[in-house]
Amino acid sequence: MRFALKALLIVAGLALVVATAASLALYVYARHSLPALDGTLVVPGAQSSGPAITAPVDIIRDADAIPHVFAANKLDALFGLGYVHAQDRLWQMEFQRRIGHGRLSEIFGRATVPQDRFLRTVGFGRAARSAWTATPEWAKTQINAYVAGVNAFISTHHGSALPPEFTLLRFEPEPWTGPDVLAWVKMMAWDLSANYSFELLRRDLVRMVGVERMAELMPPYPVAGLSILATGRADESGSGGERAGHAGGAGTTIPVPGAHRVTGLNSSNPPHLSLSAAFTGALSQGSPAVRDFLLGAWRAEALGSNNWVVDGTLSATGKPLLANDPHLGTRIPSTWYLAHVVGGEFEMVGATLPGVPAVALGRNRFIAWGATNVAADVEDLYREHLDETGRFAEFRGTKEPITIVPETIIVKGRGPIQLQVRVTRHGPLVSDAINATNAESTRKEKAPPVEPLAFRWTALDADDSTVVSFLKVNEARTWDQFATALRDFVVPSQNFVYADVDGHIGYYAPGRIPIRAGGDGSRPAEGWTGDAEWTGWIPFDRLPHLFDPPDHFIVTANHRPAPPEYPYLLGLEWPEPYRAQRVVDLIREKATFTPDDFARMQADTYSLHARALLPLLLQHAQPSAPEDRQAIAMLRGWNFDSSRVSAPAAIFAAWFHQLAPTLVGDDLGPLVADSYQSRFTYITRFVVHTLIRNDARWCDDGRTGKQETCDEAVTTALHLAVADLTRRMGGDMARWRWDRIHLAAFPHSGLDTVAALRPLLSRAVPNGGDWSTVNVGPVAADALYEQHSVPGYRQIIDLSPANDSRFLDAVGESGHPLSPHYDDFLADWQAVRHRKMRMERAEIEKGAIGRLTLRSQLSSLKSQR
Repeated sequence: MRFALKALLIVAGLALVVATAASLALYVYARHSLPALDGTLVVPGAQSSGPAITAPVDIIRDADAIPHVFAANKLDALFGLGYVHAQDRLWQMEFQRRIGHGRLSEIFGRATVPQDRFLRTVGFGRAARSAWTATPEWAKTQINAYVAGVNAFISTHHGSALPPEFTLLRFEPEPWTGPDVLAWVKMMAWDLSANYSFELLRRDLVRMVGVERMAELMPPYPVAGLSILATGRADESGSGGERAGHAGGAGTTIPVPGAHRVTGLNSSNPPHLSLSAAFTGALSQGSPAVRDFLLGAWRAEALGSNNWVVDGTLSATGKPLLANDPHLGTRIPSTWYLAHVVGGEFEMVGATLPGVPAVALGRNRFIAWGATNVAADVEDLYREHLDETGRFAEFRGTKEPITIVPETIIVKGRGPIQLQVRVTRHGPLVSDAINATNAESTRKEKAPPVEPLAFRWTALDADDSTVVSFLKVNEARTWDQFATALRDFVVPSQNFVYADVDGHIGYYAPGRIPIRAGGDGSRPAEGWTGDAEWTGWIPFDRLPHLFDPPDHFIVTANHRPAPPEYPYLLGLEWPEPYRAQRVVDLIREKATFTPDDFARMQADTYSLHARALLPLLLQHAQPSAPEDRQAIAMLRGWNFDSSRVSAPAAIFAAWFHQLAPTLVGDDLGPLVADSYQSRFTYITRFVVHTLIRNDARWCDDGRTGKQETCDEAVTTALHLAVADLTRRMGGDMARWRWDRIHLAAFPHSGLDTVAALRPLLSRAVPNGGDWSTVNVGPVAADALYEQHSVPGYRQIIDLSPANDSRFLDAVGESGHPLSPHYDDFLADWQAVRHRKMRMERAEIEKGAIGRLTLRSQLSSLKSQR
């Protein structure tokens, strides 16, 4: 017995030694791929992708690991930016490139074929290649200089010198190209142009409850709601948010989106089919990271942003201050990469997108800018009548041939898959990809086929010049130059705020926003009639804009850009203006502001949503259970701050989550109710209207066999919420905190599904806020209480000579999990502590953690002669 036990211990010990040795070897192997931060590197000379650098390029990483590229000219500087992007984020760039071109299955195998099929059908890669052809030569030269920097890194790094994801998936990256740059810009536009999902939802709701009740479930933006161009009108801005909660109530004259007519309800789509569920089900098959990106706008409200700017009359320095924090989906590595780039007289600093040669949000020596999403309606779905061959589509009584585009999906470990993408005058038939994927699904209940739906989107036009616009913005020095640069901006339409060192501030909402022959784009249109064709774009000079407004400040937070009398249709899907209203309120509370004041504003978690809705809920709640009464008592004493430590914040969030299923679950059915669950703005408007009217049609649950009142429905939702929180946090409410269940989750791009790797690659952090707070903290409807949309980048820019500017990325600069800078920003992001936006070389050199010089191969050879 002793001998057996001793032998067992020896075997266990040997196994531990072997496992430790293997782990150590893997660790050493992985560390070999960490980028060089110091020394001199000789990079390849002129390549097919771009020119060689003409002089040495210095890359200094400051005390916060933020790279500063110093070069003799702009082209060399862009080369350096491409090199550091590849050093720190090559796997991210590769993963993004494969999403853009629909080439995921080449490395992931059969699992991602459904997503590649959709990506190829929409044609992001085709659109990128067409846009590249249309790009002016001067812009191609700049982009190619950046591409050459990326390829200089790729060509000199192989095997273990590449990021560990390449080793795990056993492949090496191909050289970078100009269309690769544009492909990711297309995907970012997709992330911020999700109107088509609202079209599908409205059609589903009409099928389930009819036009009138659909309009009650999705009320329009309030006529008296805050508008960007009317910030200074007290009669339009309300008094702090309550009016926003009563949006579209009695007396509203604005047309109800989607209610202009109803046709085709007896089409080929079965009555029980949910178009939303068919799309989300198909796009969810494959990589979760790709699913999260493709469905980002379906899963949580607040995919948007905040920005605001004040002129010198409201600044302690006498010069403008500008703030911005864009809200996008969570991922690690982060969407953003902080960088400072200097090339002769050219200079830019701020947030870049790995894979793109520009600062998207930031400043140069003369101007600063920030952006939020306009939520412009630049996508339309068209229902098509096809003939029996599927090769012709009806249009105004005639048959038009459909264009067939062959696509080949290479699948790792399998044979290639041939696609025949069908494209009508309105765009690709995305229903083909959805139907093919759902038909192959192994689920017990397969979604019925969707009728032919073509997808029209501005980003698919051949002459998309958005990158050209950013290249010009980075060099602008005045308002006129900035506005001229925005003329080339196509998609996604953004609310740009502006400030300059001369004291001016401004606002512009550029982009191609279609003018329609008829309809409002709220639901899939009849493609065969020609009644909803796009006939042109809103003229640039007529797009919303401001310059040096008399209010001395501008605020945008995804709310309506222009007041109701604006003559063009910009869009329909603006959220309740809680964030905008809160920023306006905070600005009106003080006479002058400092960067520290702006930082406190970015950290603000006061919930105007709770302040607008909770009093109404409390009027209807009639709790009987002791724990429910205790929850009500806590809510009555709440100050509406959704801070991390708040227990009432958790109770309110849970209660709100239960309201829609309780009120409409019986009317909509599980599939449509699930699609509606994430539309927090519409749910809020609907709940307010329903409770004010005590509308028994909605409050009664037809599944129970008895008549429920609105008081009973609200109380039931409360009881379900308290029970859920008790399961999660225990019965002692004194110990409840919002951040015990509210976590900002940052999944690794591509490998989060590998359970063994998740602890090493992915991150999560407790957080506060809700979907209505300035420091936004929305929950994902399909992952309750998790936060999947965050202010991933924050900037505060001081245009005074003191330049007390600051910025912060959500996670870290490095994409390498063994780097100390993989997640070293995360704690500061949680606490809203910024890092210094350094621009002076002496300050950058102080405490620098890396000093790297790039020399061209050609110049090195010359120096040796």
